[in-house]
Amino acid sequence: MASGEDRISALPEDILHQVLRLLPAHEVVRTCLLARRWRGVWRSVPTLCFTGAKGWGSADRFAQFVDHLLHLRCGGDGAPLDSCDFDFDFDGFMLLPANERHASIWLWKALPRVRALRLCIVEEQEASPLSDMHLFSQHLTRLELVGVGVNNSVVDFAGCPTLVELSMDTCDVFVRQLLSPSLKHLRITRSYTSEFDRILISLPNLVSLEFIECQQGRIPFLGSLPRLARAVVVLNEYCADQCSQDRFDSCGADSDICDGCYYYYGDPGHGPHYDRNNCIFLKGLSEATDLELSAHSDVTVFNRDLKWCPTFTKLKTLLLNDWCLAANHNALICFLQHSPILEKLTLELSKGPLYETEAEGIYKPLGQSIASNCLKIVEIKCANVDSKVHKILEILTTYGIRLEQISVQQTSQIPGSGCFNFVCTEFS
Repeated sequence: MASGEDRISALPEDILHQVLRLLPAHEVVRTCLLARRWRGVWRSVPTLCFTGAKGWGSADRFAQFVDHLLHLRCGGDGAPLDSCDFDFDFDGFMLLPANERHASIWLWKALPRVRALRLCIVEEQEASPLSDMHLFSQHLTRLELVGVGVNNSVVDFAGCPTLVELSMDTCDVFVRQLLSPSLKHLRITRSYTSEFDRILISLPNLVSLEFIECQQGRIPFLGSLPRLARAVVVLNEYCADQCSQDRFDSCGADSDICDGCYYYYGDPGHGPHYDRNNCIFLKGLSEATDLELSAHSDVTVFNRDLKWCPTFTKLKTLLLNDWCLAANHNALICFLQHSPILEKLTLELSKGPLYETEAEGIYKPLGQSIASNCLKIVEIKCANVDSKVHKILEILTTYGIRLEQISVQQTSQIPGSGCFNFVCTEFS
């Protein structure tokens, strides 16, 4: 500092780009005033991040800046973009129809040149800049949507042949079919889906699927997923497939049936993909090698699907929580009997009593031992080693799993004591 030497400006341009990646777009442009060396650096930074109109004095000034910058960066022979982030989270900008139209134009300008696109809104509005979802890009590989409404009957990403990752968080996903010949990773979290129509997901190249705690609507209908390797599914109590009478089979007939049972069992004309003789979800997961299935209720569409339980011929690691203990542990037994090369099983148990529910209408155990040379360990994670754990140990040993293969991880109830593991050698 004493010498006045500008060491930062002397850094290579790719290092300067790494620094500028951390800044919003307007701050990146302002660096042109630092020194002669910085005048053109902002033009080639491979990322753009627009953080909304807050601090601009007016939405019009912010809109003019974005218009001009995108014209310079995305028009003509401008440098390609690794990522473009439009973050309008709670700044009020998207509440005005004129600004929603601005945002639509910006997205279409960025699409042909960007590899990763993120749009975050999280505001109450009637439409969104990507509501029609007819996207076309030869470069887009990743699309992340937060708080965006998607209301098309069919969402087809055929116009984005290099798209491999799609993430939707807290979105309104009211669609009946999701299509993409290239998509490999799909994540839908905390979103709202239709209470009347299921999303048909049939993606030939999908490798990983995450469907986590979506609100109100029905879980998707999983079609052909021949390359699926990993799936994580977490259902909450708001799932519309829940029977209002807490039954596994249909709770009534004709007018007496609840909505949860009606759309699972009783409406064969409700969509071309619906088939009451196939399981809605588990069959689509049968190609996975790594599977996590959790639910906040013991009566779930998982248990209903067990009636047509497929064989998980590739499954090596499996995580289940308390729902698999309902109806005499039928779900747990089903997976053990239909996973011939399973190597690791994890059971995550919450505090509370064992579910006592009827098993009618779901999987009927085959009755034979399921001990396999492939199964190396069963992990039971619990708050207390109670009657629930003892019952699981009894079931596992009955179906051919040795006690030395079972590891119990107990979380201590004493503050600051952490947790401890042990392997059972006997129990009574």
